[in-house]
Amino acid sequence: MAARGAIRHLYDSGLDPKEIAGRLSYPLALSVIEAEIEQYKKEKASPDAEYEFIRTTDAYGRSSYRRVRKDETFPAGVDEG
Repeated sequence: MAARGAIRHLYDSGLDPKEIAGRLSYPLALSVIEAEIEQYKKEKASPDAEYEFIRTTDAYGRSSYRRVRKDETFPAGVDEG
C-alpha cells in the first residue's frame, strides 16, 4: 500500500484514524487506515522479530530488494538471498 508510510508517520504523530483520513491527499477508507494501524502496532509490539532482505528480479533482469520477516514464505519468482 502506497499510504503505509504516511499512515504510520501520522499515527506516530498522535493522530487518530479519522484525523489521518482528513490529512491524506487521496481517499482511503477508514477501515484500511485502521487495519494498517493495527498491523503497525503488532510490528512495534514484537521488535525482536527477525528480518532479512530478499532480492527480486523482474522480467527485464532488474533487481530490487525488500525487507521481510524471516518466518514469511517466499512467493514464486523471488530469490531467497
